Amino acid sequence: MVKAERASAGVEFAFKSAREAGAVQRALRPEEALPASTRCRTSIRRRKNVLCLQIDAEDTAALRAALNSFLRWTIVARDVIESKGK
Repeated sequence: MVKAERASAGVEFAFKSAREAGAVQRALRPEEALPASTRCRTSIRRRKNVLCLQIDAEDTAALRAALNSFLRWTIVARDVIESKGK
């Protein structure tokens, strides 16, 4: 049996303002705060208007699943914030 290699990814999202990045970070905080699974760990940091997502996973399948989830949640949070501003 082949042992799966660890996988990781870092993604940066640039927002229009630090306020918008902070709002998205707060929206994602409950997901980040969930107990770390045995297959994946995430961290979310902010530098002014840039949100930095780091995912470390046991294998590529876990990385893909976590990355897809966080990308989707980030897009939804951004869309909600933008729709409230209109």
